[in-house]
Amino acid sequence: MKNIIAITILLLLTISYSCDFGNKLEKDENELIENYLNSIGDTVYTKTASGLYYLTISEGDGRTPVIGDTVFMWYKGKMLSGQLFDTNIDQAEPFGFIVGSGSVISGLDEGVKLMKDGGKAKFITPSSLAYGPAGLYGYNSYGYYQVIIPGYTPLVWDIEIDTVRAGTK
Repeated sequence: MKNIIAITILLLLTISYSCDFGNKLEKDENELIENYLNSIGDTVYTKTASGLYYLTISEGDGRTPVIGDTVFMWYKGKMLSGQLFDTNIDQAEPFGFIVGSGSVISGLDEGVKLMKDGGKAKFITPSSLAYGPAGLYGYNSYGYYQVIIPGYTPLVWDIEIDTVRAGTK
């Protein structure tokens, strides 16, 4: 019985520590975003209730995507340091996805719904709208499994909507 009580107490302490540690990492991440925003000067991003930061570069003149529409877009994904981790700029075709389908991170899904066809914008997605505390893992060119994006990493996105089509592809 004493062993069960001891294990329970140890488990509760571990959970409590993990929650505090996660909260500290989220606070550190918010500080990183604020420092980044301060470092880029007078550029004013708008923050949504979910924590997405967005900046409209050019509004576009087409339709605004809604859930169920297919969006084709050009993008660059970078870390706050400027390190590029993904892009489709050098591809022949833009990347397409169905809005609201869960096929992209929630920050991109939310962000494109703030744009119009032909528009350009920048987003800053906190990890809660990107790859979360676990981060993103994948295989490098040598076949080794590695961290691509560490947990609690905010990301900067350059987005240009090429086409918005009503409904699926």
